[in-house]
Amino acid sequence: MSEERIEKLEIDLAHANHAIDELNAVVIEQGRQIDRLTRRLLEMTDQIEELIEVGLPQHRIDKPPHY
Repeated sequence: MSEERIEKLEIDLAHANHAIDELNAVVIEQGRQIDRLTRRLLEMTDQIEELIEVGLPQHRIDKPPHY
């Protein structure tokens, strides 16, 4: 192999490694965001369920006043 080809392969490999590192950082950050959003969604779901229990009257069937 010529020196030029080896040098080009080394440069290409360095660029590929850099791109992989950047993509890995993005994937890690997205995983963190997904975890935060999942926790927040669970918190909000719990809050909504609590509001439903506390805030909405239970469905009672009462006789109308004329009975």
